[in-house]
Amino acid sequence: MTARPHPFIQTLTHPLLLLGALGLWWALDKSEIAALAALVASQAVLAFLEATAPAVPHWRQTPKQKLGLAAVYVATLVVFGLVLSLYEWLLAPSLVHARDAWGMALWPTGWPLLAQVVLLFFASELIYYWIHRAIHASSLFWRLSGHGFHHAYQNLHALNSGATHPLEVLFLALPALLITALFGGTAEAAAGATTLLVVNASIVHANVHTDTPGLRWLVTCSAHHRRHHSSVFEDSNSNYSCNAIIWDRLFGTFSEGPVTQTGIGPHEPTFMQKLLLPVREPVYADTAATRKHAAPHDG
Repeated sequence: MTARPHPFIQTLTHPLLLLGALGLWWALDKSEIAALAALVASQAVLAFLEATAPAVPHWRQTPKQKLGLAAVYVATLVVFGLVLSLYEWLLAPSLVHARDAWGMALWPTGWPLLAQVVLLFFASELIYYWIHRAIHASSLFWRLSGHGFHHAYQNLHALNSGATHPLEVLFLALPALLITALFGGTAEAAAGATTLLVVNASIVHANVHTDTPGLRWLVTCSAHHRRHHSSVFEDSNSNYSCNAIIWDRLFGTFSEGPVTQTGIGPHEPTFMQKLLLPVREPVYADTAATRKHAAPHDG
């Protein structure tokens, strides 16, 4: 049962955290390290809110559960860094060569930096939207991506944003790199967009009510993404954009409504079972891998 949301927390948490993240990024010379600092700060704020004003009170974590999830998050960050370095070594040079050969250096470098950051935020989410939607529509992609690992957790918290199978990192690291390499985006714009993306992902996974009028039409809030993690299969096949809900609204996959439980079934798999989900799912699982076709939400 959800708790009655505090108006201040519900309305202001989301924009204040995003603005604070951008401010911290700017204060730290707009570097890639600033994204990590903003992520740590936002996670600390969200952990406090989850403890003092949770959206679903009975979802509160024990210290052991929080520590375990934090360890998975750190491991995901390490893998993400390694995969991104590998892509920059193997993939980026080819993309840059294609950009130069085809005259695709279209990035608006003359725009104000913040405008470039916002553009890259929404553009990279457009690519992720279609990747994510394909994963949920295909048993093969669901297994290849290991996406079941992320969905297998019950009782969402901010740290769940980093609870991802190593295989899925191969997909998550692609969108921003593709855009910056193909169209000539700047490193500063990429660092700023990454800051917004990782902080917003933390917000939407948090066990906190966030729903800001106006902002909710463009940017995903916690209620939207909680719906995507619903253990009800039909409800989970919606709201594919983790950060820019506008794409779901435009492409007909937006959905909202109450969520009683998150996960892939009535039970949460063990950690080892989560790692093995690409090759073997529990008998109680209800996912794209257990159905021939995972049709997207039609409204």
